[in-house]
Amino acid sequence: MAEKNLNIDWKKYYEDHKVDLAATAKAVVPGDVFWLGQASTIPYAWLEELYAHMEDYHDVTIYYNVMNQPASMVFDTETKKHFKMISAYCLPVERMAIGMNTIEPGGCTYDTLQYAPFEYGCNAIAMHVAPPDENGYCNVCAYGVTTNQIITLDPRITKRICFVDHTGVFPVPGPYETHYIHVSQMDYICELDTEPSFIPSPLPTPVDEKIASFIMPHIKPGDNVQIGFGGLGEEILRNLRKAEGTFQIYSEVACDNMQDLVEEGKITKIVASSPGSCSEKFFAFMRDDPRIELRPQQQMIDPLGCMQCDNLVSINATFQIDLLGQACSEAQGTTPFSGPGGSFAYLYGAIRAKNGRSFLCLRSTFVDHDGERHTNIHAWLPEGCIVTTPKVYVMYVVSEYGIANIYLRSLKDRIRALLKIAHPDFRQELKDKICTTALIKEDDFVDYNLFD
Repeated sequence: MAEKNLNIDWKKYYEDHKVDLAATAKAVVPGDVFWLGQASTIPYAWLEELYAHMEDYHDVTIYYNVMNQPASMVFDTETKKHFKMISAYCLPVERMAIGMNTIEPGGCTYDTLQYAPFEYGCNAIAMHVAPPDENGYCNVCAYGVTTNQIITLDPRITKRICFVDHTGVFPVPGPYETHYIHVSQMDYICELDTEPSFIPSPLPTPVDEKIASFIMPHIKPGDNVQIGFGGLGEEILRNLRKAEGTFQIYSEVACDNMQDLVEEGKITKIVASSPGSCSEKFFAFMRDDPRIELRPQQQMIDPLGCMQCDNLVSINATFQIDLLGQACSEAQGTTPFSGPGGSFAYLYGAIRAKNGRSFLCLRSTFVDHDGERHTNIHAWLPEGCIVTTPKVYVMYVVSEYGIANIYLRSLKDRIRALLKIAHPDFRQELKDKICTTALIKEDDFVDYNLFD
């Protein structure tokens, strides 16, 4: 294992440990458990090299967090005989691979991601980094900061394969201990330039617009706003532009359109753990503007850390919820779709923060492949649904039909509140169904109007 040594001639060390792509693949042995980082730090060319010679490998585990481009091995069922692949979160590549049963969705939240690979015996990393600076330090770049200190530099890692990339990754300023790895800590160094990869943010839908309209009256000047990557987050940003006062972003991810609001003076500071898939323009902004700062996961995606942030407004999405407030946020029924991610850290952190507020948002219905409409708000979650968020950590629930505050409420008060934000076509059915349980009875609805 290479250990940091600032007394050596790092340039000579670099040349002595420089190898080609084939040699990095040959460094993989049975029993290895690799962490690859996320998105652009993942060495896709290395995965292709492993795949091309997969008959030479067995008992190799590859743990990572979201691919932003495809890799051949995730679309070939034969690779399961040689590699166990686990993703902490799922985007389109993982969703397709799950359907083929070639990867496994991770079961951890982002605040426990620092432990998850080591539960499998993680002993190695393979990832892209920036070229070394004058002191021999390589920036781990925007997508590497979040887990660099807690996984990449962990002493349990005894094999580090680093791909020095001049073109495809984007350095960001920060302390050496969280944002850099020294050349002397690398066991294998491979120069491998790549093309940058960007995923545009989805546009808001009419449902996003309606949900945001219910949330905005609860956001006040000076608040620290946490939003995710997606249409609802984009709509919240659009509304912040028109809102009174200024705001800060304190979030798991930073997104493209935050830049415009910073330059307009509407957002005074962005503190995040990772890009939310950003453009090259935004990466340059992250590099050059001190009003944005990336911090590691243990500072930004931890419930006990988030609760120290006053005036924290947490806005997250879910797929389904029941009338008690139990939420399925990572799967469509029993089919994994995304992952627990960082939502719990902020849902819990916001309700414990001074003057904090937490919003869990969903569309009230969905339409299946046959054109039939179904409710996403249930009397009780359908059999097999994955409970991502326990009811006791949910504050505001928002659909396009309204907002319900269920935090610390009794079970009956939760039911009465959530019924009113269900789609009107399903409210009576839901009420009749929940009244068959011991949770609530018909006489608990005296002077209650389902449709007011």
